[in-house]
Amino acid sequence: MDDCKFRMVEMMHLYLSGAITDEEMQELQKWLDAAPENRAMFDRVCKGKDILYKYRMYKKIDHRAAYERCEKRAGIKRKSIGVWLKYAAMLLLPLGTIFVLLRNNEHEQPVEVATVDILPGETKATLILADGKSVVLQHDTTRDIVVGEGVNAKNSGSGIVYSANGNEKRDLQYNVLQTTRGGEYQITLADGSMVQLNSGTQLKFPVVFDKEKREVYLTGEAFFEVQKDEKRPFYVIADGIKIRVYGTSFNVNTHDKERVQTVLVEGSIGLSAEKGGPEYRMKPSQLGEYRRTDASVNVKTVDIEPYVSWKDGFFVFENQTMEQIMNTLSLWYDVNIFYTNEQLKNLHFTGHVKRYDQIDNILKAIKSAVGVTFTIKDRTICISK
Repeated sequence: MDDCKFRMVEMMHLYLSGAITDEEMQELQKWLDAAPENRAMFDRVCKGKDILYKYRMYKKIDHRAAYERCEKRAGIKRKSIGVWLKYAAMLLLPLGTIFVLLRNNEHEQPVEVATVDILPGETKATLILADGKSVVLQHDTTRDIVVGEGVNAKNSGSGIVYSANGNEKRDLQYNVLQTTRGGEYQITLADGSMVQLNSGTQLKFPVVFDKEKREVYLTGEAFFEVQKDEKRPFYVIADGIKIRVYGTSFNVNTHDKERVQTVLVEGSIGLSAEKGGPEYRMKPSQLGEYRRTDASVNVKTVDIEPYVSWKDGFFVFENQTMEQIMNTLSLWYDVNIFYTNEQLKNLHFTGHVKRYDQIDNILKAIKSAVGVTFTIKDRTICISK
């Protein structure tokens, strides 16, 4: 990028932070008037239509430096530093985002993303009872369901809630809760533990837990908030791994064909291979990965937000490959993905987008950053360069 464009990046950064001087505003205005593409790109930055993410501004900005710049320009008193630091952190757009747009603006062709009526997923699931009968669940339907011998569950807007009342001495009766692609659902188990299922997920669980232990089986992705019970340990069995829960909240994802990932948000869990081996005790903000190829377990500290933001209505992609991103989107939007070139799978993207937006808005954000073209036909997304 030449010196002029680098300067314009700085000007836009100052404009968005509110620290731009009159002289700098005149310089920026002159550049905007010089070419229509300059104005178009500036509007995209300000309105956020082509970049739905602003990364995670607060964490990525040097707040002290931002304040000092504002202090020099506006004569801010030292006693008000806390307020101004917070203000600057909310407004500043990372320079890297503008760099991407400037680079794309030099070569970008006006290619529109094809738009069809592809909607985000919704709250829906299927409950399979112990006798094999299936019950379709929707969040807007309130009803009582006989889920086992002498045991009822209530389905409502908060998901399905199992009763703690039941004869723990009888043989365990299992139910299975399934979400298809484009679905999600929440369940409160008989012990009060809550599980939020993402798309394409299956949870097998006892209608009423026994007195010895609490054990559930997971395939797909789910977020757990487990109730403490020192007398009855809680276990999650998930595609080759066994998670012992010590009263905590965590996310488990088995969708990746190479690994099973567990991210701990709060509390403590022990992670081990299902077939045996040492237990790796995890702390909050750690990721435990089980590799399917060699049954190895690796634990490391990570930023947990990209792994759990889905439950709060966002997709946070941190330098993920196109293949990883599109696999995630295909599950939530129930679409198929086709690449005209296998190398496109290895392109990387970082962004923060809304989970309940229509898919064309998200595709436009990715297109602006990495320069690919998306074409939608029926429910297949074709990716080309």
